[in-house]
Amino acid sequence: MSAQAEMGERHGRMLARLAELGMSLAERLHADALSADTPAEAADAAKAFHTVSRTVRQSVALEARLHREAQAGEASCRVQTERRIFQRREGVYSAAMRLIRQEIDPSEDELPDWELAAAETALGLSQEEGFLERSMPDLMARTRAILGVDEIVELEDGDAESAEDTPDEDPGDDETPSHEDDADDAGPHHPPDLTASRRGWPPSPADEGWAEFFRDRRESG
Repeated sequence: MSAQAEMGERHGRMLARLAELGMSLAERLHADALSADTPAEAADAAKAFHTVSRTVRQSVALEARLHREAQAGEASCRVQTERRIFQRREGVYSAAMRLIRQEIDPSEDELPDWELAAAETALGLSQEEGFLERSMPDLMARTRAILGVDEIVELEDGDAESAEDTPDEDPGDDETPSHEDDADDAGPHHPPDLTASRRGWPPSPADEGWAEFFRDRRESG
């Protein structure tokens, strides 16, 4: 709690106590005015009652004003916090997409699912306690784990090594040689074996339990 908030609470308690004391005194002066032996004593008690009751009204009004100001301050603080969370979440999403493009390089067909997966991950992290206090490297490490980037990179590296270890067959004289120019029309950026090896990752939003999948990955980390 900030020093200003503590001061506001302390002043609120003091005003509430002052109002209680003023009410106690006003009740006594009211009784004195009713039981006065002379008109002069009754007038003095009534005058004192008027002064004390005015003090009570002011105390109550100031207490209500402090409460309204405190509520307005809390609302402003919440708005600022929500804005910071939104900006940080957008930063995590953008960084996640850069990571995905650099290390996974999804095809155009795969990209929409990865965009939704990155958005789901950023949203989930933003709802965790201490989101604003966590460093970006820490958030990106969690994002990397939730999206399974290392798993996919390791899988594709293994597939690439296997492809390199496979010797090329020497075509015979009767076989038609391949045309290098046809490579430009091969289709997706990824060779078919690499694209197929990660099919189903990330899960498609159409799959049952898509949101729960990423929630469980967050919680397991």
